[in-house]
Amino acid sequence: MTSRPPAHGARSTPRPVFAPNTRIGMIRTVPSPTRLLLFGLALIPLLAVFVAGAFASAAIAVILLGGLWTALRTQAWIALGGLAVLLAVTAGMALTVGGKPTEGVLFATTAIAALAWRRLPGRLPPETLRHAGQAFAAAAVLLPVLLLARAQIFHADIIPPLSNTPDLLAKPMFIAMALLPGALLVLWRLQHRTLAVLFVIFMAIMAVGSQSSTATLGFALGIAALIAGRIRPVFGVGIAAAIVLMPLVLSVGIQAAGVSDWSEIGLRPSWTYRLELWQRALILFEQAPLTGHGFDSYATAQTTVDMGSLEFEVVGPNHTHSAAMQLLAEGGLPALVAFGLLFALAARPPGQDASDRWRIAARLGTLAAGLTPAALGVNLWSDVTTMLVVYPLLALTLFAPRAGPPQARSGDG
Repeated sequence: MTSRPPAHGARSTPRPVFAPNTRIGMIRTVPSPTRLLLFGLALIPLLAVFVAGAFASAAIAVILLGGLWTALRTQAWIALGGLAVLLAVTAGMALTVGGKPTEGVLFATTAIAALAWRRLPGRLPPETLRHAGQAFAAAAVLLPVLLLARAQIFHADIIPPLSNTPDLLAKPMFIAMALLPGALLVLWRLQHRTLAVLFVIFMAIMAVGSQSSTATLGFALGIAALIAGRIRPVFGVGIAAAIVLMPLVLSVGIQAAGVSDWSEIGLRPSWTYRLELWQRALILFEQAPLTGHGFDSYATAQTTVDMGSLEFEVVGPNHTHSAAMQLLAEGGLPALVAFGLLFALAARPPGQDASDRWRIAARLGTLAAGLTPAALGVNLWSDVTTMLVVYPLLALTLFAPRAGPPQARSGDG
């Protein structure tokens, strides 16, 4: 039975922009704060051209504001109350305790706020999400281009032969590598496929020419996890997990082999130095396997470890250059297990569309590239380390178009 058109001169009822298909209904109009937060989030990577810390600080601020705003707009009162309480606790700790414990609570609050953003994709006009995705892809492409220009113009005197960027720009390069899998998916699904191919070629050149071997490895593992995850997700998960656990496996192997001199291994000094830091962490873990030595304690605790003939050089206060080893030394086995649970949630979030295999692969590639610096280089307890994982995964969730018809699309973890 077909409906009759309205009589001549009669007023028809306009159709809503969104049909209310949830308990609270869809957001019928997009308020300007939502647009500002969404496009601000998309363009944040450009700040890394100047300072990696600026990118991290801005990402934390926008994610927190956006999480609060989204929870308010969608009437997610429990989430809104929880975020408000955590922010109050963070403020109280900043006034009394300060230091790394306060930052740790802030980073955890930011990760929780990022979950509130996942409500947006199903509640915004497709055109708004498309434009925001284009803005994110543009920022992800421009970041390494501008980093190369900065290196050649301002730091040409410290770039080694056969390199294109100095170690000074390692952290911004980490960010660029972590954004690559998500940006490729956005470009491909927005039909910018020639640009996507050129972009991955350019990033390969940047990775090979980077003075930072960690940045090079981040690119290689990100692409490897992307391809492996497309073949079978468990392969991509395995690559991301392997890079995190590699320092632990190497440390146990070196100890079991009874290596007494680092010259027996024959690595370049920067990696030999890492091996020694990992050995110190393993010894600290063996001293307190269930409790560790306390949050952010490794830098000072490792100076008390006697390495005997295996000491490479006098080691001052420094972090482990390994997330797994730092967790074992500072929190013991329970800390590493908790990290493993978070890793599992990030690799396979609840509600993930199993039919969108390229999206799953991009998530695993992002996770592998984002975790590589924490696994082998930067301090685990830092804003840059946190945003290397949280921001690219959130950007993938918000900006990458989903497979299937628009009415079937919804946010994922």
